[in-house]
Amino acid sequence: MVFFKAVNVVYKFILFLFVSLNLVACVTTQAPRISHVHVGHAMTAWQDTPNEQGLFITAEQEASIAFEHAQYAVENSHDVKLLKMHIKHVQHTMSPEIVPEMRNDGPGLGYGFIKAIAASRDHILFAADSKDASNNVEVSAKKWSKNVDVILERSELIITLSHAVIKSDSHEEMIVLSDEIKLLTQQNLDGVKQLNDDIMIMIEKEDPPYQTVEKKYLFGLIRLPSGEWEFNFNKQSDGGAGTGSFQY
Repeated sequence: MVFFKAVNVVYKFILFLFVSLNLVACVTTQAPRISHVHVGHAMTAWQDTPNEQGLFITAEQEASIAFEHAQYAVENSHDVKLLKMHIKHVQHTMSPEIVPEMRNDGPGLGYGFIKAIAASRDHILFAADSKDASNNVEVSAKKWSKNVDVILERSELIITLSHAVIKSDSHEEMIVLSDEIKLLTQQNLDGVKQLNDDIMIMIEKEDPPYQTVEKKYLFGLIRLPSGEWEFNFNKQSDGGAGTGSFQY
């Protein structure tokens, strides 16, 4: 009789462990907020960026490289050939398509600052438009987006001035324009750093707290024709082909 009681106690203990572990599993595998997934696209990972890093992280790196080569252009302003080469390097970091001859061997990441920062803005706005977005995300995203717009306008000016440098026959004009490009790329870099601070403040205010989103969820989010977002882990490779859905 004692033996059977002992077996019963062991059985109940094992059953308790089994239930407890399954409850923990349920908690740890709970899907994140859709709004947080979009923030993760900017800050953690995206599918077509270098090393699948976040879109905003890519923009930060490209901004730094652009400023670096704008500095090189000014430092080598006595040499027209070097000056123009580094201005082309700035172009490569801003938008690689501008200098196809450098597409695969330019100093930038090959993604482009303009593309990366614009996509970052889009995903932060997607976060704000999500049904589960907090008021914190909604308010912060709109302000963040407006600041990105300022940077994009400045970036278009950088492109315009860089074309003028490449086409110019006046050494003096090249020097003046290069100085301006250096100033603008530094302003972009400073702006990106401020954007990073702002997004960190937004994340810190989230309740429930924002946690780094797993790639499973980052790359499994699709947008339906209705505009709604949902997870589809079976169609990550083809963007939901054949299901009537598509991936951003």
